[in-house]
Amino acid sequence: MDANSVTIVTGGGRGIGRTIALRMAEETTVVIVGRTRSDLVTTRAEIALKNAWAGYLIGDVADPAITAKSGNIFTAFKVRNLICNAGIGIGGPTETYSTADWKRMFDVNVHGAFYFIQAFLPKMIENGGGTICLISSTAGLSGLKRGMAYSATKHALVGMVKSLSLEHAKHGIRCVAICPNFVEGGMTDRTIKNIAKYHKISEDEARQIIISSTPEKRLISQEEVAEVIATICGGSPIPKNNVVVINGEKS
Repeated sequence: MDANSVTIVTGGGRGIGRTIALRMAEETTVVIVGRTRSDLVTTRAEIALKNAWAGYLIGDVADPAITAKSGNIFTAFKVRNLICNAGIGIGGPTETYSTADWKRMFDVNVHGAFYFIQAFLPKMIENGGGTICLISSTAGLSGLKRGMAYSATKHALVGMVKSLSLEHAKHGIRCVAICPNFVEGGMTDRTIKNIAKYHKISEDEARQIIISSTPEKRLISQEEVAEVIATICGGSPIPKNNVVVINGEKS
């Protein structure tokens, strides 16, 4: 493990973020950011069991003050990897979708990533480079029925990565949008419940609808996503289009 380098993971207390943090703790020191103290403390304890150290910061990534605070607290660390994972999904028909939900989706999924990039990019440039991973989705490459807001935010992250790479590749900043299909976990579980409710079917039937819609006919594990990120942060080549799609297909 490289104890002199730090990986920051937003939304690192639960779900995919937690799994990413646990995996990256094998490579670098980790700092996790999230809204729930109990989740962060639990994840930190799990990392300690790996004989690694993790710091944490409690706060909402949509709040610029939290980002500024994190930049001040972690200024002494050599940030090598920034993984903007924090995100939410609020679905619903476009014609009745609330303005408040639309704004909240962008505040967390897009603005939160922007705030952290802006806070840590100068230091990463000063340190000679690093890797920035934005957790998008296959919904960021195509449309999503009853999910216009979610799809729009994930498209935005892909655009941010492409622009950031054009601007700062010369500074050694490697940028990639990670675009997994449906991943096992809380967000997919909520999607299954919503599909079941909307179509008046069982959750098992709804789950099969989702699985059938994927090229690989299965859900992606959180560990698969984390492993791809660890490989990229370890120096693996990034595609020219700055997008890594995770469909679970075996090579």
